[in-house]
Amino acid sequence: MSIILYAIPGFIFLILVEWLYGLAKSRNTYRVADTITSISLGSISRLRGLLFLGFGVWFYTRAADGYHLIDLPRQGVGVWILALIAYDFSYYWFHRISHEVNLFWAAHVVHHQSEDYNLGTALRQSGSGLFGFVFYLPWLYIGIPPAVFFASGAINLVYQFWVHTEHVPKLGPLEYLFVTPSNHRVHHAQNEVYIDRNYGGIFIIWDRLFGSFQEELEDQPCIYGIRKPLYSYNPLWANVHVYWSTLVDTWHAPRWQDKLKLWFKKPGWKPLDLEASLPFEASLLEHFSKFDPPALGPVRMFAFFQFFCTTIAGIGLLVVASDWSTTAIGLATSLMFFSFYVQSVWTEGRSFASGLEWLKLGLVFAGLKFLPLNPLVLLGLQAYLVMSVLVLLWLTVRTATLFDRGSPTS
Repeated sequence: MSIILYAIPGFIFLILVEWLYGLAKSRNTYRVADTITSISLGSISRLRGLLFLGFGVWFYTRAADGYHLIDLPRQGVGVWILALIAYDFSYYWFHRISHEVNLFWAAHVVHHQSEDYNLGTALRQSGSGLFGFVFYLPWLYIGIPPAVFFASGAINLVYQFWVHTEHVPKLGPLEYLFVTPSNHRVHHAQNEVYIDRNYGGIFIIWDRLFGSFQEELEDQPCIYGIRKPLYSYNPLWANVHVYWSTLVDTWHAPRWQDKLKLWFKKPGWKPLDLEASLPFEASLLEHFSKFDPPALGPVRMFAFFQFFCTTIAGIGLLVVASDWSTTAIGLATSLMFFSFYVQSVWTEGRSFASGLEWLKLGLVFAGLKFLPLNPLVLLGLQAYLVMSVLVLLWLTVRTATLFDRGSPTS
């Protein structure tokens, strides 16, 4: 966790650099609303860990304290190389199964929903995955020291950040061994030739060995996103929409075996009778257009301000969480989750956004007395509330002219 937390300022700096570089080259790959959603999802993923450490912590603890096949040293180049390769091997199979089994895809789909491809997309992570830890347990039982293995996992995740860009071309011989921006662009594309390819985290060699590699083709420009578009900037809905659609299909499937298969078959699979009544409606790529609901500049600027403040608050909570009670963490996290949702209502141009914002600000104000905040942080939050109220009063007065009544709904 600490490696990821320390890396966050670097992530933000590089996102700004890529955005400015794209503007200078007249090839901007960012849209404000989509980027807000991606980073909000990343924040939710990190904050969720404060509430639900998951089954993995218990299993990892047992593996660390229990039987080991061999006792490997905690230091030395060799054990670190072994841990990095071992983690990436397990990541490949976990990642591959996350595309090939609907139960795992329901969590992983979050990372693929963005129809843009940039460094902000790298931060778009799931907040619902529970079972991925089982793919890494064998290495702890073999004897790789937990601290080394967990650090290798963090290094793996940090490495994957830089490959989420359209601005880096193919890198020659590096393409044969390492995951690069080119072959990871393939992984995020929804073109038929690119779907379910290039699963590696650091090393692309696993894809070459196990038949899942696909080179980026000049005559097949990548179209990013998922075949059944989300059509929403709501980060909470982004985390549950596949679970929900699968539950609906499970309810309507007439046979019990099909109800079970819906969770463990490939994403999009349905029994023939259910496919006839509730077909899977994939987007037609020849008519593809990005989700981009109308919301005027002042609205998106306010949404960005709220997003910025909530993200800073989230980083602060990650820093101080070890000193807070479970109740305080739960309250603060719930307020942030609701704030991220309200931001999506603004960026989608919804007419009820101002009402939800008033509710959110009221909840934040009421919640301040229940949080163990130091005086300086409390003063900053009070200043945030005053500024938000003043701007919101102005936006509320002008609601009728700022919102397009014909904006799409999700």
